[in-house]
Amino acid sequence: MILRTESVEQIVDGDERCTLVKQVVVTPGSQPLGMVRKRLPGPSEPRGTVVLVHGFAQNRYTWHMSRRSFSAYLASRGWDVFNVDLRGHGRSRRFGAEIPRILDDYITEDLPFCVEEASHLSSAERVFLVGHSMGGLLSYAAAATSVRDRVRGIVTLGAPYRFGLGSRTLNALAQLASAVHLTGLVDSGATVTLKGIARQLIKQRVIWDSSAVPIPIRAWLPGSVERELLEEYLGRAFDKTSVGVALAIMRAGQEAALKSHDGSIDYGAAFELLDRPLLVVAGTHDALAPPASVRPAYDRSRSTDKSYRAFPFGHIDLIVGREAPRTVWPLIETWLSRR
Repeated sequence: MILRTESVEQIVDGDERCTLVKQVVVTPGSQPLGMVRKRLPGPSEPRGTVVLVHGFAQNRYTWHMSRRSFSAYLASRGWDVFNVDLRGHGRSRRFGAEIPRILDDYITEDLPFCVEEASHLSSAERVFLVGHSMGGLLSYAAAATSVRDRVRGIVTLGAPYRFGLGSRTLNALAQLASAVHLTGLVDSGATVTLKGIARQLIKQRVIWDSSAVPIPIRAWLPGSVERELLEEYLGRAFDKTSVGVALAIMRAGQEAALKSHDGSIDYGAAFELLDRPLLVVAGTHDALAPPASVRPAYDRSRSTDKSYRAFPFGHIDLIVGREAPRTVWPLIETWLSRR
């Protein structure tokens, strides 16, 4: 359902601006989910429909900053773009959608509702899923199960298919998550809020943005994002989620691949057998999803049309870094256009 429609002028990057039709969309159901839809004005048919899926404890601002917007970039190139706030995040939380206890809620309910609504509004039989970090894992799992017949292709950026590989620190966290899960001592419904962390990152930005300071877990490559834009990203895109979701992502690194909470569904096996166009993008300096944890999705996929690309970026600068609009963005848009 469309709640609001307006014409907006947005900055794509630098001096590039575009005029778009922007709509606030909400899905039906007991957990109303918000999406921001963008497309070019006029009667011309869009080139296709793209659903953008954000990562862990993030929201739709992953894909849209006031001065650098990947969602506006795709829309300005003729795509019908739906930018999702998963349940408990961003506008969906304001609509009343509660933070999930387990990762499966995103896969079995949120993405099917979002894809169905996007397909209905755009009259597209199939959509492309583009996911960052956890959003990439959700795209793998949902495309192979809950929305299998609705997906035309999958693009992921910094999605740790085998969480922890390539990093001793992250691998230790993955082992700890597995141990905690087995004990059952931690309430999976407890929330994790990154807003406070974001505020501290902004205050200590000089330290976190310095390559001279050795930090094992860093969300961006130092110097890759302009100060004002980085502060905007940290202030707007960081959100909250549940401990259960965090544990599920980390446990995936200790197993063959991502599985459902009760173990009855092997999302990884289903994805690996899926034959859909696949583009996997990694950052060679990504401390949260090193290439060693990202590439297995490409290596294990049996897709007859799959590609893997790595760029000298970190985790969030794959999308919002100053070089992303000239490297990563055109790669994705070209890949989508050819399919």
